[in-house]
Amino acid sequence: MKKKFLISLKIAVSFGLLGGLFWLMRKDAGDILAIISSADLRWLAAALVILICNMATIAFRLKIVFHGENLNLPFGEALRLNFIGYFFNNFMPTAVGGDIMKAHCAGSYTNSRMRSYASVMMDRVIGLYSFLIVAAIALIADRGRFQIASIRFIVFSFLICGIAAFVAVTNKKIADILERFFLRIKLGGLEKRLDSLYKLVHDYRNRLDIVGKSLLVSLVSQSMYFIVIYIYFYSMGTKISIGHVFLIMPVVTFITMIPSIGGLGVREGAIVAFFSPLAGKETAFAVSLLLLCALFVISVIGGICYLHWSLSKKRKKPEDADRHG
Repeated sequence: MKKKFLISLKIAVSFGLLGGLFWLMRKDAGDILAIISSADLRWLAAALVILICNMATIAFRLKIVFHGENLNLPFGEALRLNFIGYFFNNFMPTAVGGDIMKAHCAGSYTNSRMRSYASVMMDRVIGLYSFLIVAAIALIADRGRFQIASIRFIVFSFLICGIAAFVAVTNKKIADILERFFLRIKLGGLEKRLDSLYKLVHDYRNRLDIVGKSLLVSLVSQSMYFIVIYIYFYSMGTKISIGHVFLIMPVVTFITMIPSIGGLGVREGAIVAFFSPLAGKETAFAVSLLLLCALFVISVIGGICYLHWSLSKKRKKPEDADRHG
């Protein structure tokens, strides 16, 4: 029942927000289509290439994190896992998220499910912290010139929460309290898994070299993602400060963590809400649609990768059965 409720909630949020956004923008449909038609195809192609390179960079980060758990994950496998994660986030309205599926596939490859889950979790944490760092740098560089005060407040709030979470993970006393808490709650054996996962993540405080390398690679990947957004505006002849893009997009990314199908509807609404004062609502909506199409392409590639993974796994089972028989 909980899974069905969660799936229903995600579908309702995504299609409710996206449908509402299309309804609000229906009178401007002609202008939006004209703006998209005016976009320079060369820049749009460049943006897609950068987005795929961003996927490769994230895969390299995942490889580094897995190495921190003494797990050998080849770059090609890490890249395939990232594409599969996107497919499950954006195309599969199930309770199984992209990160869970990514960890499941990684566990099948490494034969170490718990450490694979911990690595994927740590990879996501590092990715989120890199968003915070980018937003903080953009905020400092902006020096208060940004007109939307709510963005500054949201970024400061995220930074405070991020620092608090970092202290909770790295501080020994707080770690002991959380471990006791996980062991006291009764969730049908899930509490032991949560405690084990927390211990594995907590242990990364002794692997600062891995965290440092991963964070550096993550900053590069996030910057590439934000540059894609800047290129979309530029391709349509809209001049917008790249600093503003670097300040707004981390907020958009965190907002997409609201239960939905891969941020569908939430992402587009946030882009329109925060970029409209700078570029106009028609252009902001056009950019959100271009990003949606690009993510659609990435997700299709992920679906192909998952199909290949499923078929190869089915082929291996009869071979294993023949060996044991």
